[in-house]
Amino acid sequence: MLVLFETAAGYAIFKLLDEGKLQSIDDLYQQFENAESASKLVKLKHFSKFSDMTDALAAATAAVEGKMSKGLKKVLKKVFVSDMQEQLAVADAKLGSAIKEKLNISCVHSSAITELFRGIRGQMANLITGLA
Repeated sequence: MLVLFETAAGYAIFKLLDEGKLQSIDDLYQQFENAESASKLVKLKHFSKFSDMTDALAAATAAVEGKMSKGLKKVLKKVFVSDMQEQLAVADAKLGSAIKEKLNISCVHSSAITELFRGIRGQMANLITGLA
């Protein structure tokens, strides 16, 4: 499973290394207590930095509206060329529906995914290299 994580700097696509960890969401936070354990659960596959503030604002606006921005569409087409069988974990169900409709990529959103995003957000500086 791949994870779409949106940051203020750009879009990050992570590979979830052990999907079995999503079965027990009560313990999921423990996987993100430090950078080492977090890196055993998720690995950065691709990062697409926003070109400027206008691009970032357009992406944020589209995300709030549950729509897919042009930049996100471009990133997903690039990443999913070779991984078409993968599911994509998304933070917003509306966005997942838009992605499924336009790109035919199976998207997942659940309480376990919400906990996964919380953990990634906590370790973001360690998981995405090059961010200040």
